[in-house]
Amino acid sequence: MLAMAAGIGVWGSLLLAPQPMATRPFLASGAAPGQDISPLINWFGGGNARLRIDVLGLLSSGQRGTALLSINGGPPKAYSVGHTLAQGVTLSAVLPHGVSIDQDGIIEDITVPRRASPPQGFVPAGPPR
Repeated sequence: MLAMAAGIGVWGSLLLAPQPMATRPFLASGAAPGQDISPLINWFGGGNARLRIDVLGLLSSGQRGTALLSINGGPPKAYSVGHTLAQGVTLSAVLPHGVSIDQDGIIEDITVPRRASPPQGFVPAGPPR
């Protein structure tokens, strides 16, 4: 009788206990829908944020040049001279060794990183064993 009363008490407290509610996050990521915060970003200088540009390849050079660029670690895309990379940032020139970026009137040259060239011709495998 005592075991039955204890069982009813335990199961009753488990089944009748209030369910926990999901808590709302304190900080939501991003802006609220329908709000444009770009004036606020520009007020604090967010429009002039530096981009991380990686030159992955040059397709051609000169005034009609095209370069393969990765911006802020994103997927590589082809950009031609005069194309806008971000607000206030344009590709101003494609040079034989890299690109020139115009960011708010400041020209910056970014070179293609040098890679070790693969060996040319016959490459011996090593001494025979």
